[in-house]
Amino acid sequence: MENTIIIKQSEDSPEIIMDLEKKELSIEGPSFPEDAVEIYKPIIIWLSENEEKLNGLIVSFDYSILSSASNKMVFEVLVKLENMYKKGIKLKVRWNYASFDEDMFDEGRGFRDNLKMPFELIKK
Repeated sequence: MENTIIIKQSEDSPEIIMDLEKKELSIEGPSFPEDAVEIYKPIIIWLSENEEKLNGLIVSFDYSILSSASNKMVFEVLVKLENMYKKGIKLKVRWNYASFDEDMFDEGRGFRDNLKMPFELIKK
């Protein structure tokens, strides 16, 4: 199995990098695809298949735009991460947002306040 999976950014979907060796998951760019499930499902599968190998995982979200359908899928990814954390897998979530983007800050804060795991809001 590949150690790194890269899904290239498109006009309406983010770049997704799943790096098993570095224990990093990075999602960056716009996210308003027609089918958000199709975009985010590989992440949930990757997390499930590699759960035991991901102790120390760093997850970075960095969106320029996030549709409501994408938001729902991001929450599913975060719930999966929270369940891993509850099983004793160490991980850190970093929610990056532009200093002028109050909406993206609010999205991140909402996720952080509803989940019990390390979750940082990072102004860029």
